Amino acid sequence: MTTAVITGAGSGLGRKIAILNHTRYDNLVLIGRNSEKLNETGRICIARGTARVFCLACDLTDENQIRQTAKWITSQLGTVDLLVNNAGLGYFENLLDQSFEQIDRTFATDLTGMIKFTRLMLPLMVDHVGKAADIINIASIAGKIATAKTTTYASAKFGVVGFSNALRLEMQSRNIHVHTINPGPMDTNFFSIADPSGKYLKGVQQFVIDSDQVAELAIKSVNENLREINVPRVMGFGAILYTLFPTMGDLIVNSPLINRK
Repeated sequence: MTTAVITGAGSGLGRKIAILNHTRYDNLVLIGRNSEKLNETGRICIARGTARVFCLACDLTDENQIRQTAKWITSQLGTVDLLVNNAGLGYFENLLDQSFEQIDRTFATDLTGMIKFTRLMLPLMVDHVGKAADIINIASIAGKIATAKTTTYASAKFGVVGFSNALRLEMQSRNIHVHTINPGPMDTNFFSIADPSGKYLKGVQQFVIDSDQVAELAIKSVNENLREINVPRVMGFGAILYTLFPTMGDLIVNSPLINRK
C-alpha cells in the first residue's frame, strides 16, 4: 500500500494538496497542530474516496512530538511514498521588534522541525523498488529574494532551499526525488500571523497566487520530476536577476513599489 504524509494539512495549501492526492495514495497521513482542522481535512478526503486517512496532531517545534509521530508512522505503516513538508509560519516585523520566542518558533516550524521530521521519514522512503519516493518541500520566493521585515522568515526559507538542494544530491542514488516549490504570496491564512494588519497582503494583491494553483504545481512536480518551481514566474525571474545584479536588486526590493510591508 502506498502512503503520503503531509504536514500543515489542517488548512490552506496543505489541505488542498491532501485533497488533490485523495485517490493517488492508499493512505493519507495528515499532520498539523490543530486536531479539529486536521479532522475536517480528513472528512473531506474520505468523502471523496480516500481509502484510509490518519490525522496526527504534531507540533514541529516539539522534538518529542516529532519523534512520537514518526514512531507511529514507522510502526503502523512501515513505508512512505510521498512526504510533503508544508507546515510553516512567519512574522513580518523588523528584527529589532521580534522576540526570541518568535525567532525560535519560526526556525523550529519552517526549518529545523522540518529537517528533523524528514530525517525520521527517510528510512521509510529510501531504496524503493520501482517508482521513486518523492519529497516536496514548500519553501518560498522569500527563500530566493529577502526583503525588509522578513529577516527570520527569509532566513528559514533560504535554509529550506539549501536543505532541499543538498538532500536532492544525497538521495539521487537512493531512489528519492526531492522537489522544491517556491510560492509568492498566497490566499491562505499565513498572513493572519505574518501580518495581522492586512497591510502587506493588500499592497501585493496583484501578485497573490491561488493556492489551488500551487497545490496543482506540487502534483506536477512529482508527475514530471521537476527540481524546482517558482510561482509566479515573474518573481522567479526576478530572483535570477537579483542573483546576477545584487546591488541593483537591493535598491529595487527595498523600494516602495516592491516592499509593501
